[in-house]
Amino acid sequence: MEQLLLHFSCFSGPPSIGKMASGGEWEKAENFHPGEYTSEDEVKGYLGSKDEIACEAFFGDAFFGARKRGTPHELLCFVLDFNGALASSVSGRDFFRHVVERPGISVGSGFLFAEVGAVDAWKSVGPFRIEDLSAAMEHFEELLNRLERSPVSQERAHTKAVEFAFDGGGCEHWIALPVSEGSLIVPSMLEDALRKWCESSERERLPVNSQNKKA
Repeated sequence: MEQLLLHFSCFSGPPSIGKMASGGEWEKAENFHPGEYTSEDEVKGYLGSKDEIACEAFFGDAFFGARKRGTPHELLCFVLDFNGALASSVSGRDFFRHVVERPGISVGSGFLFAEVGAVDAWKSVGPFRIEDLSAAMEHFEELLNRLERSPVSQERAHTKAVEFAFDGGGCEHWIALPVSEGSLIVPSMLEDALRKWCESSERERLPVNSQNKKA
């Protein structure tokens, strides 16, 4: 985790806003500021009968997200802990320390894959999957050619980000970095994000579980 934070300096400041969504419907996400959705009744009212919820914390255009599946009580505790971390953190390092403690996310462990997607429309637009990051860097122009033909590159309504997906400790989570100016993907931003990840992962091919997908 510490190594990731050192490489991804955009997480140095405090989180600015939070989001919650169920079923991967980020177009219908609930946006809130730090200190909101921290009471049990308020969170229960939002969750209703949901059996899955995902929360995200934004640091400008970069963000961290995690998903929880379980009983109503488990989801309630997850949201309260996540939003408590959002409200009480004075820096990115502080926020990640909180989420490691409660709700107990092993941030940055169990790497799965990377995806380029449309922020707030990840599922509906469809992401561009990158499974082998070292190979992607070695053949970056080829990667760009395929990316340019993908739906996410051609979409013009949302900003774009590259997400690094993890399953550390059995909790699906992701770290996302911006890779666009407006809705247009900037190759140098994507290349820089992938390079930083390769540096932090010791440039080894990492295990991929293609069954665990961000929805």
